[in-house]
Amino acid sequence: MQYFSQGTGLTIWLLLLLAGVVGIGLMFRFTSRREWTGQALLPTILIAIALLFWAITFDFPVEQAGPALIPRLWIYCLVGICCAILFFIVRGKAGKDPKAGRVGFVLLGIGCMVAYYFAIETLGYFVSSVIFLAVMMYMLSCRKPLIIISVSVGWLLFSYVVFYKLLYIQLPLGVIENYL
Repeated sequence: MQYFSQGTGLTIWLLLLLAGVVGIGLMFRFTSRREWTGQALLPTILIAIALLFWAITFDFPVEQAGPALIPRLWIYCLVGICCAILFFIVRGKAGKDPKAGRVGFVLLGIGCMVAYYFAIETLGYFVSSVIFLAVMMYMLSCRKPLIIISVSVGWLLFSYVVFYKLLYIQLPLGVIENYL
């Protein structure tokens, strides 16, 4: 499997995943499940991205609880959840695709994610995560300050305890480096 973690093997793996996504999209598009094409493409694309990252983890150092452990756990959870979503879509239990919405809103969300990515280096993971969660929840119509603060601070405490203290994962600290 290490062949698919870099170079030509990774390119082949990426092309296979793209072919799979296109194939599933076409399968939904030209069957009786046409109204669910968009609903099926999102989990399919997430599975493809997860499998791409899964292949990349085979280039990580081999240890019992090494650097590949946490990404693979997230990948397995993501693939499992996406497969469950696809199962409900195929069975017709999911809602049909909604009408096209505001594309500008999607672009604003992508812009926030890009800003979050760059803010992690400057402000640190913890500060930028709290800000990002609060802004995204507000953008997604959550207007209750208590819920926004609770979720943001809850994620801050969870990630600090689990990742920083229990798993000893070095997260970028930014401006709070001197205080921890």
